[in-house]
Amino acid sequence: MPVVFDLEGPLSPMDHAYEVMARCVPNGREIFEVISFYDDVVYFEEQREGYEPGTTLALIVPFLVVHGVTEDDLRRVSEDATLTPGARRTVRELDATPFIASTSYEQHAMRIAGLVGIPLEHVYCTEMPLDDAPEPSEDERRLVLEMEMEILRKFYPPSDADKKELVESVDDFFGRLSETELGEFCSKVKVVGGSRKAEVVEDVADLEDTDVSEIACVGDSITDVDMLKFVRERGGLAVAFNGNEYCIPEADVAVAAPSLSAVLPILKTFFEEGKDETLELAKELEPEGEARVLNVNQARRRELEEFIRYSEAMRERVRGEAGKLG
Repeated sequence: MPVVFDLEGPLSPMDHAYEVMARCVPNGREIFEVISFYDDVVYFEEQREGYEPGTTLALIVPFLVVHGVTEDDLRRVSEDATLTPGARRTVRELDATPFIASTSYEQHAMRIAGLVGIPLEHVYCTEMPLDDAPEPSEDERRLVLEMEMEILRKFYPPSDADKKELVESVDDFFGRLSETELGEFCSKVKVVGGSRKAEVVEDVADLEDTDVSEIACVGDSITDVDMLKFVRERGGLAVAFNGNEYCIPEADVAVAAPSLSAVLPILKTFFEEGKDETLELAKELEPEGEARVLNVNQARRRELEEFIRYSEAMRERVRGEAGKLG
């Protein structure tokens, strides 16, 4: 039976695109955080039709291109990425066929898959042909650099008080950019997040000749919400690992722990005994060390809120700066 992992968080703590921006673009960390905040607002609060969470990885492309970031740079940053503790053991010990559904750029996703032992043909991720990007014109370069200055001057750090103005400003920027050759290139980047992760699960079910109810998935963030909900509603097992406030409510089971191996008893029980027995186990499991497990379906509101706080704290501990992103 198949198990579908999100990559960043469950398998590797690095947020690769965040690190690429931080290392390769002046003030890139701040720019990324503002664009990521915009992404969350448009998806969750505005609920803009057709908008997918994780679009941040497409929205930062003009900044990467203008600053001359290459595919070799993407690979170089990925070389510093480690595995989440317990990731290799979890993949190895599960009697299941592992897949990856990730917003990550392919240059990063393929490397991590190789390290953790997941076949490259089982990886669904975001194609990023940066080396094919057009050379920015002076007008395109000026447009992007002016947007950077506005982000730093007016919107960093991002706050709810400025979000309406931020959304208007970023919308205007990408509206103007869309009329350029650079904008046309950026529009072709299709991030594997949101509903596209749910589509990955459907593809996996077809590939493995099984039903979604036989599939488990593991995610941790806003980009996994649709996948978790899709699997949960169709009888499969949706697991949040060190999840945040966005994804935990959509999971069947939430696990907060310093090692991914804490999900092993949950996943093994699902594949060997079924979903009902897994949910019963999640309800009865006693804390082991720092690991905590919650049956989300049966949690009271206060219990859920307390678990989310614990999980988000563990998330930041395991993932560092990347843990605070949506």
